Amino acid sequence: MKIKAGLLSVMLLAGLTLAACSEEENHDDMNHDSPSSDEIRSLEVDLQTPESVQSGEAAEFTAHVTSNEEDVTDADQVMFEVLKDDESMEMVEVEHSENGEYVFEYTFEEPGEYSVIAHVDAFQLHTMPEESVTVE
Repeated sequence: MKIKAGLLSVMLLAGLTLAACSEEENHDDMNHDSPSSDEIRSLEVDLQTPESVQSGEAAEFTAHVTSNEEDVTDADQVMFEVLKDDESMEMVEVEHSENGEYVFEYTFEEPGEYSVIAHVDAFQLHTMPEESVTVE
């Protein structure tokens, strides 16, 4: 009977030791510095506007979207909004064209001061750079 109790104690102790080692290894695996889906992301948008815009002619606006210094080709949503005197004239969703660039073409019918805002959503972040545009 003593042999059975001793053998049982040794087996139980060996099992607990293995379980403790296994949990420690899993804990170490969770603390690696490798990239993961929990990586902190940035969201930058360079809104490029033409130097001069003529009424009645198409003007091209480009939002170059990057995250952590890499082009974003799959933003959740990119929309361009045109405003005049703080009143929204139009809001249009655009698709990725190339190299992280999202292009919007718009024809201003009347001369004046306008604003163009690029609303960009990616990686659960939102940014909306704005540029002023003078239409002659």
